[in-house]
Amino acid sequence: MKLHYEMGITRADFLRLLPAAVGHAPLRIEGDEIRGDGAPSWRIKLREMPKRRIALVAVPVLDVELVIDAPSATEAKAFVDRFLLGFQRAGG
Repeated sequence: MKLHYEMGITRADFLRLLPAAVGHAPLRIEGDEIRGDGAPSWRIKLREMPKRRIALVAVPVLDVELVIDAPSATEAKAFVDRFLLGFQRAGG
């Protein structure tokens, strides 16, 4: 399963939040590629994009490609749900 996201987050913040987002699975960072060897195995490719400007505010944009090698759609969905939850932020 291959998924693509544009996230309003810096690379540093993405890497800080990633361990919890993948259930603290072992991971390796090699440049712009991150690999996880847990069950399921997964790969992430990061690409920093130009900041998105809204009036005087500049929002970072990180292009995230997520590839999951899961034996079942159910397992892949559970991984994606946990991954996305790890990057949700509350506002108010």
